[in-house]
Amino acid sequence: MGQGSTLSPILSALYIAPLLHLFECRAQALNLDTSTLSYVDDGLLVSQGRTYNKTLLELTSSYSIVSDLMASFGLVMEHDKSEIFHFSRAHNDFNPELDLLAIGAPILKPKTYWQYLGFYFNQQLSFKKHVRFYFTKALTTVKAMDMLGNSTQGLLPLQKQLLYRFCVVPIATYGFRLWYFARAPTKTQVSLLATMQRKAALWILGAFCTSPTGRIEALAGLIPIHLHLKKLAKRSYLRAATLLSQHALFSLFSACNSKGTHPHPQSLALLTDAQSA
Repeated sequence: MGQGSTLSPILSALYIAPLLHLFECRAQALNLDTSTLSYVDDGLLVSQGRTYNKTLLELTSSYSIVSDLMASFGLVMEHDKSEIFHFSRAHNDFNPELDLLAIGAPILKPKTYWQYLGFYFNQQLSFKKHVRFYFTKALTTVKAMDMLGNSTQGLLPLQKQLLYRFCVVPIATYGFRLWYFARAPTKTQVSLLATMQRKAALWILGAFCTSPTGRIEALAGLIPIHLHLKKLAKRSYLRAATLLSQHALFSLFSACNSKGTHPHPQSLALLTDAQSA
């Protein structure tokens, strides 16, 4: 199938599904507490434990099993693209390497930040890197919009507002549920996004840089960014509440919100002090 075809992800999932099933069977036979996630050709091995010795040993064994299975399926394991990252609640915890030389793979050295499917993770899961990346991307977009109009010509203020809401806000709030939740420290992240929205409001109205933020946001028809995030979060809660009780997402929720569903190995109810991926 050609790249971009709608059948490509479907056929890929049908072909890889038996491989994932065989991996789970072998992992259970070896008593490995490792689970796998797959997004088309991007796979992820996850091991949870209270010590790095346990998670590193399980990841090494799991990586070997996956390599053998992929070879038997006629697939290629690109070892040079493999990465490892550790998550820990301990402050300033070290990041041990994963030695895979025995199975023909390189030594994997953890990085300061890990990017996966457009999300940026650090060891303590503060998501400051993630927010700053999309803040910079949104702010650059707002600055580039200056060429589309000013206070005397170009787009009308209403058109500018619609352009900002539909083209910039989704970029700035991408993945916000990773860091915006109850009792999470969000002051730094929200301040960055508020700076970006102030720049957009000044462009929409053509106002002076000394104009009060609250007033120009009101005149531009923009809801304050912290209230907008709160609105989006409540909408996501409502969408989750309307799902059927058998929906797979409930297996990832905490015990009080799972509606009695059997927890997935990556469920919030099963998180431990240390986790490696």
